[in-house]
Amino acid sequence: MSSIVAVGAVTVGINLAANRAEIRKHGLTPGEYAILSVDRMEELRLALEKNRGTLPDPRSGGSVGNTADLLARAGVNCGMMGVGGNDTFGKAFVANCERASLEFLSKLEDGAVTGYDFYLFDENGDRTIVWTFGANALLSPARIDIGAVQGSELLLLDGSALSFGPESEAAMSYCVQAAEAADVPFVLTLASTRIVDGYRAFYDTFAAKAQMVAGNLEQTAVLVGLEPEASLDEVRIKLAKTPIDAIVTMDADGAFARFGDEEILMPTQKIEALDSTGAGDAFLGAFLVARRKGLSVCRVLAVGNIVSGEVIQYDSARLPISVDVLKLMQEAIQIAESLDD
Repeated sequence: MSSIVAVGAVTVGINLAANRAEIRKHGLTPGEYAILSVDRMEELRLALEKNRGTLPDPRSGGSVGNTADLLARAGVNCGMMGVGGNDTFGKAFVANCERASLEFLSKLEDGAVTGYDFYLFDENGDRTIVWTFGANALLSPARIDIGAVQGSELLLLDGSALSFGPESEAAMSYCVQAAEAADVPFVLTLASTRIVDGYRAFYDTFAAKAQMVAGNLEQTAVLVGLEPEASLDEVRIKLAKTPIDAIVTMDADGAFARFGDEEILMPTQKIEALDSTGAGDAFLGAFLVARRKGLSVCRVLAVGNIVSGEVIQYDSARLPISVDVLKLMQEAIQIAESLDD
């Protein structure tokens, strides 16, 4: 039985260099982020394959999936739950889980297309991101392994899953209710500001019940009813008026946490980022590992900063498989333990 069960996207991504003319040729706008239908995405994939030949091997992704990958590689008994297709991409996702010692708790769906994305990097350094939910749209209460949820020590929920399909919000609510019935605490990630605002009733109902919520400053601002551009001071004041415990990542400005009446701001070392996509996901994974070790909130934030500072130095949302994550965590914890609270 997994100690931590993560529920989120089953998705893979392919990074490609593409000039702006090629991007426009495929009917896309350079620099946009777009969610496409499965049919439109498959049309794009086939066109890219026709022009380029075999595409690069896909990399597994998904916010909570990235966190679960780090947890498992850090030695935590972790399982991943989500809906993928029984196709090449789905099998690649499961194989990557196995490589990371992350248990895949769901069954791949025959006849479904696994969710996937393209990151298209152009000559100006801008990236165009297109994604299809694919089989993730099938997420429903019926596809939740209630035994795995209730047998875990912690449930980790990806807020982005709320928007996958018609029964996704019901599936997320079902997860929380199952966890609460078994006294299993849960952590809730905030996903995009659009999702936080669009699923206000869900967050209003469950954010305060969570062991903590995790997101960046913009997402947390929207959670507490502010504009995304709100300052940390504005967010902190509003957050203090709620019963919500939260960790808030702020890129180069470090991280902030509120637990009960305790507030801590932990700055971080300035690091040149190659790809910051997975910084928050890595931060959360490192935070959870260090918290399980009994470190104080201050030191746990320091561990999160160190590990997220490592992942942004790679062209990937996850640390390469060549990186010894267990060793990295041990070194980060040693550094954090040398700090004053």
